[in-house]
Amino acid sequence: MALALWTTKQKHKKQNKKMAKKALSEEVEETETTVLAEASGEVTYTEGSATAGLTVGGLVDDLDASDIAFPRLSILQAVSKKAQEKEYNAGDIVLDNEFVLKAPIELTVIRIGKMYEENVDWDGGEIPRILTKKEAHEAGGSFEWGSNGQKPDWMPIADALIAIKGDDPEIYPFDYGKENYAFAMWRIKGVAYKRAAVKMFTAFRMYYREGFTAGTFTLDTGTDVFGNNTVVVPDLRRGHKNTPEFREWLADFS
Repeated sequence: MALALWTTKQKHKKQNKKMAKKALSEEVEETETTVLAEASGEVTYTEGSATAGLTVGGLVDDLDASDIAFPRLSILQAVSKKAQEKEYNAGDIVLDNEFVLKAPIELTVIRIGKMYEENVDWDGGEIPRILTKKEAHEAGGSFEWGSNGQKPDWMPIADALIAIKGDDPEIYPFDYGKENYAFAMWRIKGVAYKRAAVKMFTAFRMYYREGFTAGTFTLDTGTDVFGNNTVVVPDLRRGHKNTPEFREWLADFS
């Protein structure tokens, strides 16, 4: 059933039309300052994806995340164009470039994958390649920071498909019992990688060993200083265990 069921439910939810405006392949506007953009993953979604190779209703094809219009989760920086708009502020957690979610939010990871993004000159308009570790090794380049603080040629990123719990059925159009949920892709990179992705991977090896959907996380935002820049960073914390019934429901979306 999986994504085929996900697509069918979308067609029967008028509200969900607002949440499927932009495919993952579209560019994100907030790229004025590289270090700030990297802090929350406010960058272009390129064709590489850690969740590539999807199976839809038994159909196996060259499908990847760019073929599915998942809403996108992002965290706004102070220099983001979006944060300059009246309804938005730095530190907002935004769904589908439109809805500000009330923090902290509760989320469950359905699927997550690790890839490597090429270090390029963002200000020069270059689009980085996103490759598996094997492909990145074959392409050549470094994976570790230099002794003088030089950034490696390849940086780890994570793409996570997440279920977010909320109240407003217009924003959270999928219902489980009396609770509402939205599904989104969250690209985690830069300084956010250690603050979110590493914590997720650790949880899946430690206290959520039964699988990705075994338990929840809470996500809020804070700030940290890097050089002369104050950036917004994710604050991810352990939540609670999910019931077997809820995990079974989530399996239809994996």
